[in-house]
Amino acid sequence: MLTPDQSRTEARILIVDDNPMNVELLTTILEDAGFQHVRGETRPQQAVESWREDPRDLMLLDIRMPGMDGHQVMETLNAELGEGDWLPVIVLTAQIDPDTRQQALAGGALDFITKPFDAFEVVQRISNLLRVRALHNATHNEVQDLSQSLEAQSLTLQRKDRDLEYLAHHDLATDLPNRAALLETLEQWLHDPVIPVIDLVMLRVSGHETLERMEGHAAADLILRETGQRLQGRLDAAVGHHGGICGLWGGATFLLLARSEHGLTDDALRDMLDTALQRLQIGQYEVRPEIVAGHARTTEAGHDTGELIRRVMLTLSKADRRQLPWLSYAPELEQAARRRHRLEHDLAHAHDGQGLSLLYQPKIHLPDGMVTGFEALMRWDHPEFGRVSPGEFIPVAETTGAVVNLGEWALREALAATSRWRASTGDCYPVAVNISARQFEALTARGNTLTEAVRLALEQTGTPPQCLEVEITETAIMHNLDQALEELHALRELGVSIAIDDFGTGYSSLAYLRRLPVSTVKVDRALVDGIAGHPDMRRLFEAILAVSRGFGLETVAEGIETRDDADLLRELGCPVGQGFLYHRPLPEADARALIAPARDATGAGQRGT
Repeated sequence: MLTPDQSRTEARILIVDDNPMNVELLTTILEDAGFQHVRGETRPQQAVESWREDPRDLMLLDIRMPGMDGHQVMETLNAELGEGDWLPVIVLTAQIDPDTRQQALAGGALDFITKPFDAFEVVQRISNLLRVRALHNATHNEVQDLSQSLEAQSLTLQRKDRDLEYLAHHDLATDLPNRAALLETLEQWLHDPVIPVIDLVMLRVSGHETLERMEGHAAADLILRETGQRLQGRLDAAVGHHGGICGLWGGATFLLLARSEHGLTDDALRDMLDTALQRLQIGQYEVRPEIVAGHARTTEAGHDTGELIRRVMLTLSKADRRQLPWLSYAPELEQAARRRHRLEHDLAHAHDGQGLSLLYQPKIHLPDGMVTGFEALMRWDHPEFGRVSPGEFIPVAETTGAVVNLGEWALREALAATSRWRASTGDCYPVAVNISARQFEALTARGNTLTEAVRLALEQTGTPPQCLEVEITETAIMHNLDQALEELHALRELGVSIAIDDFGTGYSSLAYLRRLPVSTVKVDRALVDGIAGHPDMRRLFEAILAVSRGFGLETVAEGIETRDDADLLRELGCPVGQGFLYHRPLPEADARALIAPARDATGAGQRGT
């Protein structure tokens, strides 16, 4: 039984989760933090029997388990508790809906740890509850000591109540109001008809991680405590000493609540951000915090506690410290979030043929206007949203990892198309397929290689490797240059051509260009569109062209849209171009029509228009 004079690391902890990986991860986190007596159990019924035989100081309990869920585990053990005792449980859950949390709280849960686990938050929440448990054990023992006088017992019980009340509503590391106190305050304010407007500001602090690694959790706690006190001071200045509360929502995230007649002004909100960004002196170290903040107000976000919290968290997630560090809630944010969620879900199945298609933009030999090949471009017709721009769904696919399956689908479809063109024309019209940086990384993370994916697609479609060109951006290559070099050399040995896409907008280093086994440089449209009217763009393009020739590479100009630009590029000696001036991206049948009729009639490809 843990007592206040013992170290927290002597606590005996039982982890109950049907996922062995979660048990192993939590065990590692706790052991790394110094805890010495940690046991894991993946069978909830066995966990109940183990607790009956040997009650621990703390149980970390998953809610969603087969056979016997976490609610049933708590109900069973709570029914067997002795008088004056309580079950020390922290719930592990990926569920953030109010019903799940309310049911867990009603069943006796004292706190939550959200999946995926944050090591700092896990250790902090466990430490907080163990302090409460140790205090309970000490006061419980005192009350049970029959040698105490009735007056002493009464005083002990009163002190216990005061201590537990304080601990239940404050974060012990920073002495700030905790999540329970913040939610309780918000609920009270929402039911007070005298309070016209409530502002919520959720603010996440970063930039202190290096100091934490060097000096430990105590240094991070000092930063959070000082930041919280500064924010409370700004709140007091804005709405008075009783009009606002600043507390720690969890980890390094603060929640500020303010009540007023008209709401916080923009100036007051900016003052809070400026306050949080001020340098902090922690011992010999100077720390400049970085922050992002989300803001919601009852006049726009409603008067339901759960919805207000959800909406301010949504707003925080959309803020970006590099571009827009402070963002206020608007219904459009929620609509965009729901749309993105739907796209994420549907993209997981889109590569099975649900709305995806490839279009093919011809590449034109500029001196004579002949079609020399195509670039495959993915399109998605969503059943509800209609045509979704690649600029919207490709980043979503990259974030979720769906880009790997989409990329493999696009590779097979493009090779199948060029194989059909070859069968009808007798010639190989190479098709270029884009490989994104995230796709490149995700393949590697799965233990696969781009070369193997390409080899398999070539074999499945019966396409010669010289009919494929892989386009990869400078960013994808430079993210891990050594690994990229190994992959690109393997592709070249396979017989596949390689193009550097969007050249001129990334690193554009001659040193690395010399090392890469590439065959083509594609100049980004930003350096092509309007070149006829901008001498500086012309000189830059001439330099790129000279470099490409010097390395024996083909140059392709992207985004040609005017005759003047095309004439100048031809005059400069640019061999290949593509753009709306010649053709927009075409369906496979229309792309074939460009090359097949002319082949039938003259034995050569059709000239572009």
